[in-house]
Amino acid sequence: MVMIVLALAGILIDVLFIRAEYACEMKKATVLKGTASLMFVLLGVYCFVKMPSDIGKLIVIGLVLGMIGDIFLNMRNLFEGKKSNMIFAVGIASFLAGHFFYIAAIFKHADGVLLLDAGLTVVISVLAIPPLIKRVKAPSMGLKIFGIVYLVIVTAMFSSAVSVLCLSAFTAEKLVFTIGAFLFLVSDFIMIYYSFVEKIKPLRAINLLSYYVGQLLIAYCIYIL
Repeated sequence: MVMIVLALAGILIDVLFIRAEYACEMKKATVLKGTASLMFVLLGVYCFVKMPSDIGKLIVIGLVLGMIGDIFLNMRNLFEGKKSNMIFAVGIASFLAGHFFYIAAIFKHADGVLLLDAGLTVVISVLAIPPLIKRVKAPSMGLKIFGIVYLVIVTAMFSSAVSVLCLSAFTAEKLVFTIGAFLFLVSDFIMIYYSFVEKIKPLRAINLLSYYVGQLLIAYCIYIL
């Protein structure tokens, strides 16, 4: 019951955040986004308390870093110029660190998946990243390179989940994590497109909702490990 309440509350707050952002109420949106992110962190902590594990601990750390990333990504809208870009970079760096913890959690499930993971990462990155980056109009080359690195890492996180799902015994949490990782991957590609190519409003809603559901699924994995 607690998990359902936290998940539904988080989705509701996330929808309110989207409405606030659409209305250009950026201070309100920043508070709502942080609160929505807190819900998936609380879900992860609750699941970890119920079912403690080393993998669960890594996932909780990843969720916390995701929340920090959310707050910084929205704070950038309160500033302009270099300060805004710097805050954006800090937010992306926090997400980047979170992905490493997710990857570490995935690798605890199985050995011998590195080769498939690397292969999938290269294939997906080569097919998906260049067409997007070619259209990106980033404020600086450094930020553009940082964006490429970030997309490769989030692709590696998804590829890790797929590799473990394919090469080890099937379990519910591996499938749920893979779905969550896929939603995270989709949301990040959309985020880059929306931020640096074209601001299509429906895409922003898809970006935010797919990301949020992805984080909820990853948090729930702790409970069903």
